[in-house]
Amino acid sequence: MKNSRNLIQRRFVLAAMSLACLSSTALAQGVYPTKPVRLVVPFAAGGPNDVMGRVLAQQLTVLTGQSFVVENKAGAGGVIGTDAVAKATPDGYTLAFISGPFTMAPALQSKMPYDTLKDLAAVTKVAESPMVMMIPSTSPFKNAQELMEFAKKNPSKLNYGSGGIGSTPHLTTELLGSVTGAKFTHVPYKGGGESIKALMAGEIDVLIDSITSTEGPLASGRVKAVAVGQAKRIAKWPDVPTFSEAGIQKFGVTHWVGVVAPAKVPADVLANLQSLIVKALKTPEVAQKLRDLGAEPVGNSSSEFQKFIADEVNNWKQTVKAANIQAQ
Repeated sequence: MKNSRNLIQRRFVLAAMSLACLSSTALAQGVYPTKPVRLVVPFAAGGPNDVMGRVLAQQLTVLTGQSFVVENKAGAGGVIGTDAVAKATPDGYTLAFISGPFTMAPALQSKMPYDTLKDLAAVTKVAESPMVMMIPSTSPFKNAQELMEFAKKNPSKLNYGSGGIGSTPHLTTELLGSVTGAKFTHVPYKGGGESIKALMAGEIDVLIDSITSTEGPLASGRVKAVAVGQAKRIAKWPDVPTFSEAGIQKFGVTHWVGVVAPAKVPADVLANLQSLIVKALKTPEVAQKLRDLGAEPVGNSSSEFQKFIADEVNNWKQTVKAANIQAQ
């Protein structure tokens, strides 16, 4: 009888251990991500957003063992690609790598296919970098002061480029005009990379874009930086003045990038994703690659990033209204 009871107890223990192992395996298999993840960059390939998105995706692939695949889906100032993510299944496997235009679009477009603050959930801000004013090396202007003086005296005679209507360079330059009284003619391209090429070819007179876009063009000698949008000069370009030093006051715009997901993504998936991205940003390889591009890694909380987005939407609405920029 005693042996029978011992046998039953042993079987019970073995069964419990088996159940525990099965539960543990199921849990491990359910940890996000368990399949490839799409990271939609709503702008053309070759621009700074695309480059930073690929740096992040590569490291997330290494960390998780699952592929994070960058997909460029350009159009309408980033709205087309972002809309695809807003309407995607909210499971964490379709994400958007956003930047300034995400918060600018509501001010620029009278009819949005999604609600910026309700249909997408903030994950984390990935990085930020200063904007820099660039001119072709063949430009007749020696510095930012000369260019701005000409633009004030000769309205709309100078062309400026951007990666498209609603892009950060577009609204940033419009803000510059509003602050200074200068007027330029906008020439939108199909992406940041195309606008850089246009500047190098002398097709446009000026481009204000993220510092992450400038390394190659400046190294080529075909582009010259004349002002940078931060409080202090950049160590690698000690001869380039800040906008303030160039006589352009009360003007400062930061280029930032971050990740958002469809609004109804499960809280645990959102938290896991935020943690993974922060971990990726803290790796020496990613941090160094971003800094080599002129960007500083961030990796804040989802709630902090959500507040930042809401503030930016409000600020750009006020800017567009003050500058009398007409919504599309």
